[in-house]
Amino acid sequence: MLRIALDTNILIYLLEATEPYAGKVENILNSFMKGENHGIISTVSVAEVLTGFYVAKDEKRAAKTKSLLQDLTQNNFTIVDVTFKIADLAASLRAKRGGRLPDAIIAATAVDQAANFIYSQDEDFRRFSEDIKVLKLEQGQA
Repeated sequence: MLRIALDTNILIYLLEATEPYAGKVENILNSFMKGENHGIISTVSVAEVLTGFYVAKDEKRAAKTKSLLQDLTQNNFTIVDVTFKIADLAASLRAKRGGRLPDAIIAATAVDQAANFIYSQDEDFRRFSEDIKVLKLEQGQA
């Protein structure tokens, strides 16, 4: 069983039905639902996704997203809180690698949770590839 972390953009592709990625994300989520793999996201990703809906005043999509995430947590999927340990690791990663703090927290979460890799379509996220294996969806292993 693989432990697969997801960057925020992966969830956005699913929620926005962005092809060719949405179908790949659905396959990944199905692997969690079937118990084949374990999914991990940071609460930072939850906040980033929901912020977009709240800014757009789209309460309906925010509620639908929260429901989806709640459902996923019933099936080999964990939403990980930012702990002191993760915050400290994120600060260290950001000091070494640069970049945005939310990305460092997401990378630190993947490292802390012993993820085999993290899916991210963000080229800038590759800065953390010495700390956690970073794959694009088209490099799928799920």
